[in-house]
Amino acid sequence: MRTREFPVLSEEDEPLVARLALGLGDDAARVLAYLLRRRTASTVDDDPADRLALRIGTGLNRTTLSDALDRLERRDLVTTTTLESDQGRPPMAWLARDPVDATVDRTDAHHAATLFDQAIAVAGELGTPVRVDEPGVPSAGSPGSASFSVGLNWFANVSHAPLFAARADGAYDRWGLDVTVEEFAGSDRAIAAVREGTVDVAVAGAATITRMRAAGAPLVPLAPLYQRGMTVLYTTRDAFGGRLDGIESVRGRRVGMPVDAETGLLGRLFLSQSGVIDEVTVVDLSGEESDALSTGRADVVSGTFGDVRELEAAGRTVDVLAVNDHFPVYGPTLVTTDSVVSARSSALVSFLAGTLAGWRTAVFDPAEAVRAVASADDPGGDETVADARAVTGLKRTVDRFGTSAGVAEHGWGWHETAGWQRLATALGQVGLLTPGADG
Repeated sequence: MRTREFPVLSEEDEPLVARLALGLGDDAARVLAYLLRRRTASTVDDDPADRLALRIGTGLNRTTLSDALDRLERRDLVTTTTLESDQGRPPMAWLARDPVDATVDRTDAHHAATLFDQAIAVAGELGTPVRVDEPGVPSAGSPGSASFSVGLNWFANVSHAPLFAARADGAYDRWGLDVTVEEFAGSDRAIAAVREGTVDVAVAGAATITRMRAAGAPLVPLAPLYQRGMTVLYTTRDAFGGRLDGIESVRGRRVGMPVDAETGLLGRLFLSQSGVIDEVTVVDLSGEESDALSTGRADVVSGTFGDVRELEAAGRTVDVLAVNDHFPVYGPTLVTTDSVVSARSSALVSFLAGTLAGWRTAVFDPAEAVRAVASADDPGGDETVADARAVTGLKRTVDRFGTSAGVAEHGWGWHETAGWQRLATALGQVGLLTPGADG
């Protein structure tokens, strides 16, 4: 009788699993983290792991383990060998190809290429076929510094932290890009800048992207920066005269929103889907929605969780109805056009790899990511101390809006055709798919 001992992943290994999962999905990340730990453990240095060791070490079942190994092999993150055996055919075994830091770079590069391929597939299924040369997998530390520009859907804030973190950390530089950022007053204007060639990629709301696509814009969603839409209906207790405890409470009220902006589109979709749109008065706002509550122009307004946090920080009691709790929709998304995809495919893949690194900073070092935003907003300011409230806001934003089943399976930035089709169908059913519709 023989006895075999196997190392197993522990709680101390979970941060490494989480780092890798952003570019691999949860299951493949567990397998790769296990192999990396075996690589560095003094008692099993460079010791390959067979399927039994992997199953015990990671806690995954046979089918899940096979799928994870297949993904790791396709992305060239592991090497395959065999173990010596005196009991018939030598069993297969696996080793991590590189040390941790090089593995993370390789993971990011392959995930970026996968996201790019997925974006092309989604765009084609949505009716925007794009023909491109295969850009391949980028290499970190590539020579050269190609200019690349990003248009924001609003003034720089913590929701844009992954982009600024990637720039401040040198992640974009490492992937061969010199990234500049421009601010625009709304998703529609950021998208217009992409179409006009002012910027290469825009950050824009999913509803605005869907609406412009329906009007014929050849837009290609690259990756959701956040998986879940951030639009909410909210009010203060004093403005509402009590508690907003559900959508039924809105009947007979004045609801303020910028009707053709992202928050207005999703706000009207929420009201329509809930069957109350005909029993409210929609007030078109062009300024700060929170001011409409203070002045009494509206009883409830549409906005984002960032608006809510500001009111709460000012000591106001705020009630919130989140659109995404009732109708799932992608959040702020990185989007470009078919012409940019055709002309700059390699740069786009490098941009996705750098942004993934920035997302990792936002998740694991939110204070650093907040400092990057603050530094961009005030280059001469004090970068040493991150505002505690902003750090908390970024943590909540990432936790609440950055995850989904798709991310758990595939990694950051994953999206599928069905999600975009559902949104287009919903907007069309309530008359909001065509720009200029009055709902």
